[in-house]
Amino acid sequence: MRTKKYLIGLAVIVGLGLVVYTYMGGFAEVKVSQATSSQLLIAGKYYEGETDAEALGQIYQEVGKAVEEKKLTGDFAGIYYNNPSREAKTVKAFIGVAVKDTTTLPQGFSVRVVPAGRPVLRGELEASINIAPRRIYSALFDYEKENKIKLKEFYVERFPQDAPAVIEAELAQK
Repeated sequence: MRTKKYLIGLAVIVGLGLVVYTYMGGFAEVKVSQATSSQLLIAGKYYEGETDAEALGQIYQEVGKAVEEKKLTGDFAGIYYNNPSREAKTVKAFIGVAVKDTTTLPQGFSVRVVPAGRPVLRGELEASINIAPRRIYSALFDYEKENKIKLKEFYVERFPQDAPAVIEAELAQK
């Protein structure tokens, strides 16, 4: 009798987990395409260091607070100068918000410009920010391998509120 209750309880938990994962976009398809980049202005802060360092978390919190306090308006975005999804222990990143206006920035923030016209491999996914990066990077690297192309270590992430998450990886020249 206890085993039966245990199995029913386990089935309910697994079922709820699948519902939540589906709701967050866990089973949505990643769309991968070769494209040309558009110019993007990102207001934020640069970080170079350990992936599990407290300083990295503080930058994410500062960016979130700037958006919450309406000091910055736009989509959460970032530039990664090394591969953030590989088993690296360090990261080089500029973390911030894709903005249209750079006239007023919070103290300590700067702007980086992602230039237009670069050939990129673009991955898009309708999913939660908690799920999207891992799934998109995996799809981009699979596409790179299957199509025998090379990507530069320059990745641009953007997480709009009401649109798919987008990650672009610059294509290396042949």
